Amino acid sequence: MTIAQGAAETEVKIRGPRGGWMWVSGLALVWLALVGIRLATDHHVGSTFTLVFGPVLILEMLWIQTFGVDLTPGCAIVRGLRRQSIPWQQVQAVLRFQQVGTWRVTLLLEGGQRVNLRAPTSSMGLGIARYERDFHRIGQWWLAHRGESWRPVRPEAPQLPV
Repeated sequence: MTIAQGAAETEVKIRGPRGGWMWVSGLALVWLALVGIRLATDHHVGSTFTLVFGPVLILEMLWIQTFGVDLTPGCAIVRGLRRQSIPWQQVQAVLRFQQVGTWRVTLLLEGGQRVNLRAPTSSMGLGIARYERDFHRIGQWWLAHRGESWRPVRPEAPQLPV
């Protein structure tokens, strides 16, 4: 987590664990080394997939580093597959959930929609302290910036059959 320079607490940037991209880069380097060995011994690689897979892993490594959430006084800017700004007044709750052994954070919005954040995460218990700190930080920002007019959305009463 990094805090933007300037006024205190004007923006907080939460990104994925630093070690997350290291696994992808290690796999990419091993893959490229194997391709290099194969080229040196066989003088051909065999398929386009073999040549393209290593650079794709490197691009993914660079892309993973952009995932996260920026907390501003007016909204949460979610950075994932696409950038999405969510005003704090629309957020009804900040929740945690577990998905395939990975703890993640979701924002529950007014209409019942959920926005799952790509960061912070904790897989297999790794980075749990950082995850807990970032989850708490997001919850505190929501409480501090949701505004005086915020009221929880009540579930609608079921309609009686006519």
